[in-house]
This record gives sequence, C-alpha cells and structure tokens, in this order.
Amino acid sequence: MTLRRGKIRRIVHVASAGIALVLLAACKVDLSTTVTVAENGSGSIVVVARADAAAVAAAPELATSLNLDDLRAAGWEVDVVSPAADGGLTVTVSRAFANTDEATTFLSQLSGESGPLRNLSLKRTGSTNDARYSLGGQAGLPQGLAGFADSEALAVLGTAPFAASLATQGVSLDEALIMNFTVTMPGAEGANNATSVLGADDGVSTSFSWLIPVDQSELVLSASTRDRDVSAMLASYAAQAFLVLMILLVAGAVMYIASVAYRRKSSTPTP
Repeated sequence: MTLRRGKIRRIVHVASAGIALVLLAACKVDLSTTVTVAENGSGSIVVVARADAAAVAAAPELATSLNLDDLRAAGWEVDVVSPAADGGLTVTVSRAFANTDEATTFLSQLSGESGPLRNLSLKRTGSTNDARYSLGGQAGLPQGLAGFADSEALAVLGTAPFAASLATQGVSLDEALIMNFTVTMPGAEGANNATSVLGADDGVSTSFSWLIPVDQSELVLSASTRDRDVSAMLASYAAQAFLVLMILLVAGAVMYIASVAYRRKSSTPTP
C-alpha cells in the first residue's frame, strides 16, 4: 500500500502515543527496533514497546486508548499484550520486506523528521556469492521528547509537555526511556560504530546494536558486512576454467581434423 508522506507521519505519531502517555505518568518504557536481513536481501522489521507495571497501574486505560488502525491499514502487523507477564504492557509492530529497497521504504515510516530514527537506509551490493550489506542513518532526539508529537499536538500541549511532566515527577529522561536499535546482516563484520557487535557462531551473520541517546544529541548509525561464499566462488571459477579448457580442446580437435584432411587431400595423386 502506498501512503502519502503526511499519512506516514500520522502513523508514526499514533504509534508513539502510548510512549507519550507512559512518560506523562513518569514510568518506564523500553523501545527496541530490530531489523533482520537474510542472504537474499529479504527480512523483517520488528518494533517492541514495553511499559512497566507501574505505567499500567498509573494509566489502566493505556491498552484500550492506543489507536493503531493506521498502522494495520499500512500493512504492519500489530500485537498488543496487556497485561504482559510482568504486569506491564507490550506492543509489537512488525513487517516483512522482500528486498533492501523495500526495507528502506518501511524504515522511513518508523519516525518523523525529529523522531528517534531518521534517514535509515539499508543497501545490498555485489554479486550472489560476494555481497556487501550496509546500514546508515541518524538516531537520537534532537528536539527532545517533542520528537514524539506532531505539530498539532505540540500546539495544544506546549513545546515540551513530556519534559515538564518528568521534571515535576523528579525523573530524568534516561531513567524513563531506553531505546535500542539492532540490525542483523549476512556476512562477517565490516566497518561500523555500533555499541556492541555479535557474530553468529556459524559465521553466517553479524548483529550490530546501538543504545539511542535521549539527551538531544545525534548518533550516526553505520554498519557493514561482507558475505562471501568461498566454496561457491571457487566452484564458479573452476567451472569457468573447465569451460575454457573444453573450448580449447574442441578448437584443437577441429584444427587437427582439418589438418589431417588437408594432408590427405595434398597426398592424393592427380589422375
């Protein structure tokens, strides 16, 4: 489904409404975004927002007040668990993508211009047996918690309503909100600035994770991998060498047959 930019922004802010409500109650929210890429460039995006039991107790209507219809209409799968095992609230939003270009499009729907994840781009280059993957973008809240609200909401609530509420409660933003971003791409670790890097035991993929700052600073996200199938590459080179050899053998055989025919013709007496 194709959505206009304004529609996409509304989707982002609807998804952020629960976070805003919880922050106004000065409770704790964990927001994690995970991107997983397969060898063919397909994969999935999963966003999980968790509010603790204190948030649910402070705002028992939280689960029913979340209007996520726009997300579903845009093709995202939404799952709301309330109460969760720990008594809190868990909202999971996910979507599969067919290739890295589609992933980039879907990632642009995660955040507005001032939101926590911006200008994310996922790329795959190279050949089938020697591919390179890269992810880039910016993370953080350059305008503070105002990044979780659109201009209409800010006009009603004020420029920094969430921050004022936290100040009243005596809670710092880094205590109330923790955000993480993780991308897993095929291949071995390349250049990156991730907070942590974890390679799979079988060496097939590498996971990069960042802790997104909430102090109005900006973090540039950068990660890359190289996925080489050495055995397949050697098999391809061997096949090419064998083909060249066969061509040379056939050419040699043709030349030999031609030379034999020429000699026989030359040695035949003229009547």
